[in-house]
Amino acid sequence: MKGTFLTLNPKAKIFEELKTQQLKWWTLLREDNELYIEIRKDNYINVYYYGGLVAKIDYANGFVAKTHQKYLGDDKSRGKTKKGTGIFKYDQIDLTNLNETNIADIKNHIMSDYLRHINDENPAEKWIQGKMIKRNSNYIDSEFQFNQDPEIGKLRIDLIELSGGVLSFIELKGISDSRLRNDPIRNPKTPEIIEQMRKYHLFINKYEMELLDYYKKLIEIKNNLGLTKIVCPKLTLNKIPKLIIANTYTKDTLGRRERILDIEKLLNNHNIDYKIIK
Repeated sequence: MKGTFLTLNPKAKIFEELKTQQLKWWTLLREDNELYIEIRKDNYINVYYYGGLVAKIDYANGFVAKTHQKYLGDDKSRGKTKKGTGIFKYDQIDLTNLNETNIADIKNHIMSDYLRHINDENPAEKWIQGKMIKRNSNYIDSEFQFNQDPEIGKLRIDLIELSGGVLSFIELKGISDSRLRNDPIRNPKTPEIIEQMRKYHLFINKYEMELLDYYKKLIEIKNNLGLTKIVCPKLTLNKIPKLIIANTYTKDTLGRRERILDIEKLLNNHNIDYKIIK
């Protein structure tokens, strides 16, 4: 069944072929210092440029890769999804002829599409996420999705950290995110972040053994593909999810200080494990 922990297979054809073949396009993607590569549950690979999908790579009688049409320069598709589905339109990438210029073009389209505000005080969260991943090799996975449990509902966890043999699941938010605190007009009930962290806590504790087994396999695959060099004979799980808040304010004002204090008070009252970073 797709989307479950059990579908990930270190012996899947895609991983075996990548390990044994000398593929120029794979070397280009793997060695690009601005890209990061994630393994997905249904035995495919996503390649990201600061949160933007450069390529989704599958194997079906050969390697097949695709990305969003607008990242290939299709202006007609810009900002559009398949009507009524919320699903983006994708086009195939010619892996045989993939080169540095093609990759740079895709990066530029990603930058112009949703990373264009990276220099202001409210940059795209995925840009922050990508910078964190590139700076810290302890982040071994990102955008972890699980939609198989009606009690928990749909979830997507931003970062998975492995440090000292301990796996931790991390939610990332920008400091200006309205979901971080009560607002008498826009958010009069319990802030969304509290409910989100409760859901993550339930998920982690309910699926502890499955998560440990899944990440053992993911580490094996990443090591085999030369993406990581992780030596970890035993994994344990941090059963409390973490919250990281990126403080992107460049100006210090009374209102902003009060906002940060309000957020910290809320998180402390709910015993949330959090950290605010610059």
